[in-house]
Amino acid sequence: MKDRKPIRLIASDLDGTLYHGAQELGKMTPANRDAIIRWKDAGNRFLIATGRRACTREEIIRDYAVDCDIIACNGAKVILNDQLLWSREVMPPELNELCDLCEPFRDELDFVLDIDITERITYQADSLIQKRFPEDLYLRQVRDYLNQPQTAYPNKIFMILADPARLPFFLDYFGKHFQGRLAVTSSGPDLVEMSCAGCSKGAALLEILDRLGLDRKQAAAIGDEQNDLDMLQSIPYGFAMNSARPAIKAQVPYSVDSVHDLIDACLRYNAACEQPSAANDRNFPENFRSSHTSIY
Repeated sequence: MKDRKPIRLIASDLDGTLYHGAQELGKMTPANRDAIIRWKDAGNRFLIATGRRACTREEIIRDYAVDCDIIACNGAKVILNDQLLWSREVMPPELNELCDLCEPFRDELDFVLDIDITERITYQADSLIQKRFPEDLYLRQVRDYLNQPQTAYPNKIFMILADPARLPFFLDYFGKHFQGRLAVTSSGPDLVEMSCAGCSKGAALLEILDRLGLDRKQAAAIGDEQNDLDMLQSIPYGFAMNSARPAIKAQVPYSVDSVHDLIDACLRYNAACEQPSAANDRNFPENFRSSHTSIY
């Protein structure tokens, strides 16, 4: 154990990961919340890595009394130590192009601009976004928004498809058109997400580790979707949720049932690092390879 360093940072996706297992969709289970508190009380960092907007951090602090750093909008906006590290926006030229590209497919998709404001700005009125999220406020469409000078543009585009079978087509369609300008990924079977080229959860996590002076082996990350993959593959201890699709788990070294299981395993591992003679788990993360991951 002398050559092993304690894990000091855990990065977790939200939807399908930290928000997995609760009776109400989009909520954190008490087990996950309590595990985060134990982790932070031990002097470690907990980082949210999500495709959602940065204002999600304020909601987590308010609803769960959990203060954490955040990689928002798939790495396009990052808050560390209560400070904004960067905010990379998709600008009007690409947004106007996107509207033009979507015109032939109005019956197949809709998208929203992910900006930290109360109003939700959609490509179309009374379309897929509003049906999926009827509680949000919708007053304007994207072209109307772009026709006026603005002080804020989206960190990310969030798109919903009417037919999940069309996801591969649209990932290829938008990916080829915006190659080198926008990063195109997916966070679900009917979801397409776009942000500035170079933005990703993995790139943001590595930058954060560098700023904190942490080795890659001092971090663990967990997620369940395509937009999590580069983060899970960027460090040695990347975990997929066991509930993730087989195609996702097949690309990640380890898997685990829940965030609280991962946190408790990391706490046991850290104790073993600090007290090698103690009866703690010394086999992290290899134990997950044999007991949880189906591809080995």
